Amino acid sequence: MKFGLFGGAQAVPGEVVTEAALGYHEYGEYIQTADKLGYESAWLVEHHFTGFSQLSATLNYISYLSGITSKIRLGSAVVVVPWHNPVLLAEQVATIDQLSKGRYDFGIGRGYRANEFNGFGIDMSDAEDIFQESIAFMRRAFTETERWSYASDSWTFNDIIVEPPVVQQPHPPMWVGAGSEKSIRAAARNGFNLLLDQMTPFEGIGKRVQQYRDELEKMGKDFDPYRIGVTRGMMVANNDDERKDAHILRGKFITEVQVLSTDKRYQAKAFNPVENDDGSSGGTDSVSENGAVLGNSDEMGERVQKLYDLGVRNILLHDLSGSFEGLQQFAEEVMPHFVDKDDAVVAAAE
Repeated sequence: MKFGLFGGAQAVPGEVVTEAALGYHEYGEYIQTADKLGYESAWLVEHHFTGFSQLSATLNYISYLSGITSKIRLGSAVVVVPWHNPVLLAEQVATIDQLSKGRYDFGIGRGYRANEFNGFGIDMSDAEDIFQESIAFMRRAFTETERWSYASDSWTFNDIIVEPPVVQQPHPPMWVGAGSEKSIRAAARNGFNLLLDQMTPFEGIGKRVQQYRDELEKMGKDFDPYRIGVTRGMMVANNDDERKDAHILRGKFITEVQVLSTDKRYQAKAFNPVENDDGSSGGTDSVSENGAVLGNSDEMGERVQKLYDLGVRNILLHDLSGSFEGLQQFAEEVMPHFVDKDDAVVAAAE
């Protein structure tokens, strides 16, 4: 199995909890520590206009991380493509791929917070079309070695060539954030790796892994479980008091995500990040108990084993506490039981 991290820095830590309570330089030290402890990857969010300094210039920050780490892979989770000029985005991605010596994972998405689209003056209903056009454009831009031009209703580019060239060929791996069965199957058909959310209960994650696998096998393609990154909350709790504190912290996070995702000023249809497949929605503690990597080392190991049995091989951990001690405890007391584990894929339905 592989273990990575998910989240980002928060320049002005405060009462609003969405990321580790670490500033930009402290979070850099956190990722440096993860690199030394053997974590496989670190994935950074992109969000705008929150009012509490959630990471926005994600690619800039990943460039910074590439200079202070040596082995850990660095990914965006995700760059919201409709907000970016595709030429400039392709150039930034190629630059990071060069600076990191081929350690960049290009996580992409369509966006889900309506207030962000409003801030950029982009109609949210256009996101899908912009996303598809931009991705097709960048896939070509990464591989073109001669100057070329492009024109559509959205963009006009004349006599261009994207520089520098990428290190990873034909381009850095593309990972798409998806949650519905339709979007998961589309990700498989379009050749994307898959990023899954941290709110879905364990059983729901098993279904999503199986949907991705089924779609690949339907096309006669091999299924590689490492092409699915499953984000999970990590809550190190070695006693009852720590467990209570962890639930309070994560409860604030889940509540805040719901508020940001269901802003009635802009949202035509509310998106509930803690809604189950059957449409039901549990409380914040229930969400954590049924889906997070939670507890002392033994209990966290049991929850990782549950994910393993569902076919998961690549877990991205989101620890809101930003605890260096928790990072080390998981690396030393949980990871060794799984990093060399037999990698035979276990079908979720079995």
